[in-house]
Amino acid sequence: LVQSALKLATGDKRAPDASPSAPNDGASGGGAAAADGEEDYEYKLPPPVEKTYDPDHEYLLPLRHFSDVTDSNRPSDTAYFFHVPRAGGSTMKDIIGKCLKLVQSSEVGVRDGHGTDPKLAVLDVQESRYVNVDTTTIPGIQRAVDLGLSASGLADVVVSSYLHESAALFDLTHQGRAFILLRDPIERATSMYWHRVKEVGDLEQTVTIEDYAQGNGIENNWMCRFLADRMTGELTKDDLEHAKVILKDKFLVGFVDD
Repeated sequence: LVQSALKLATGDKRAPDASPSAPNDGASGGGAAAADGEEDYEYKLPPPVEKTYDPDHEYLLPLRHFSDVTDSNRPSDTAYFFHVPRAGGSTMKDIIGKCLKLVQSSEVGVRDGHGTDPKLAVLDVQESRYVNVDTTTIPGIQRAVDLGLSASGLADVVVSSYLHESAALFDLTHQGRAFILLRDPIERATSMYWHRVKEVGDLEQTVTIEDYAQGNGIENNWMCRFLADRMTGELTKDDLEHAKVILKDKFLVGFVDD
């Protein structure tokens, strides 16, 4: 999933699906070699244009600088991992950093006082590399915006659970390529219950998993609220439909049990 997302995010310097040019060794039949007196042809995508939406889809406007999954990939795009709690996120971040050796922006980069650094930098932390910003909090996202994170090109993958706030990180020429890991909702809710009881400690030991399932401390439609940016109030059918369209149009989707 990560490799597919990164291919979408940054692709290759060549055109999508283009083959590398064959070396010009003087032999005939090399179709990729330029003829005498001709320059090598380099494929270039047209400049990006701002998306516009009809009135029924204006809710997508704040996310316009997240590329659609059908958009051509550009080297200036940055992969964006939308971290759903208890859905394989920690494992994904380990894969990104320790296995693929990619630079992340997450909460790790601001440890040891780096949250007040005046300039962006890449830090080595426990076998992984991080930009010195925290994109997992709203104030941290704003600091990353102020420091020009996306335009800097330092982060290979931005990690956050705040999709709509993260939209400010990107612009027309430096767009985000979003991917997500999904987990069976009952399994995720069960994992969240035990995580809160045993590790976080914000649920009383007397709250049984049955109590939790009936609404005692359980999340209130986390996915729909964070996708549709409806953090308070009653959710509507329109909110659900908006969340579904955002997920379909903007995300490369993987599943924990695949």
